[in-house]
Amino acid sequence: MPVSHWILLPLGPLAIVSGFLVFTFDSMVRATYALMTSFLAIAVILLALNSEFLFAITFLMMIGEMMIMVMFMVAFMKNPAGLNPMSMVHQPRIAAGAGIALFAILAAAILPAEFPKG
Repeated sequence: MPVSHWILLPLGPLAIVSGFLVFTFDSMVRATYALMTSFLAIAVILLALNSEFLFAITFLMMIGEMMIMVMFMVAFMKNPAGLNPMSMVHQPRIAAGAGIALFAILAAAILPAEFPKG
């Protein structure tokens, strides 16, 4: 197997799991670190797929923005360092319905698409 496969095997699930953890944490800082981990895994996957430009954009824009956001959260929140429990989900039924509807729309749009061969 090529080297890129060995990179994709652990980083794909890491990106998915850490992205899911964003919605399960009850702390803004922990959720931000989980999202940053997901973005980092995706950036390395892009680098393994020889997409250097997308890697650079993902790494600099998304991860850099996350680090700045954590610093502002820690500096300006009344919640000490954003670590105290708080509700991170608002209107969960509407959010779940919107997520399922969007998934169905995107799946319906991509299934009939014709992709270039080889």
